[in-house]
Amino acid sequence: MGVSVIDDSVLSLFPAEKLTGNEFFPWYNFSGFLTEDGYRELSDHFPSPAIFEKHTGLKRPDGQRPQNRYYLALDQSIYADREGLGGSIRREELDPAWGRFIDELEGDDYRAFIKRTLDLSDFVVRFAWHLGHTGSEVCPHLDVPQKLATHIFYFNEEGDWNPSWGGSTLVLGQKTTTAKNPEFEDFGASVAVRTIGNSSFLFKNTPAAWHGVRPLTCPEGAYRRLFNVILERKPSPLGKAWQRLRKASA
Repeated sequence: MGVSVIDDSVLSLFPAEKLTGNEFFPWYNFSGFLTEDGYRELSDHFPSPAIFEKHTGLKRPDGQRPQNRYYLALDQSIYADREGLGGSIRREELDPAWGRFIDELEGDDYRAFIKRTLDLSDFVVRFAWHLGHTGSEVCPHLDVPQKLATHIFYFNEEGDWNPSWGGSTLVLGQKTTTAKNPEFEDFGASVAVRTIGNSSFLFKNTPAAWHGVRPLTCPEGAYRRLFNVILERKPSPLGKAWQRLRKASA
């Protein structure tokens, strides 16, 4: 059967007000969301960088600088309709620990936890791994409206990642400009999310949910490792028809 990956006590006992009562928008930085054995298995069997696809220079919707990184999606990449881009892995190709984790994330207990803490009625889920490398950054931004929330699980430890290299997701507030592509200096306040060890960051997408990551200064061969659980709106019938038409005309 293997070890449990998610700590069941967190799913059942975590008070929603810790998330909804946080600064700027609903978010929470968990320590120990995963069991220690589960976290260790996932970390030890994190997908190899060799199977990721490198994304360089991709345009962002509001003119931010690109998120240059290595990317890997489960089953199908959202970039699959862009020639030469994407990067995906099938579930049966994953290590069993990751298969169990995804099963738990798709299970009733985790869905109930998300609905309760984020006050969401329904959603679909997709999964993607990211590797940040030297110079990678995530400029301050808001997620697209299709995204309802994101749960980011981090897989770096003190032995392989020096905090001086950066890598913390920054929760940003007190925006001082009307620009849609602000810089970090355009915010009067920020909170650095812990990303070392068994840490994760859950946040709800709102018009105030600004966040980003400053450029990494890690040496060549070191990677900022994370796994994204993206919770999205269910596509409407009209949206599905538009997607089919778009693919047919591509």
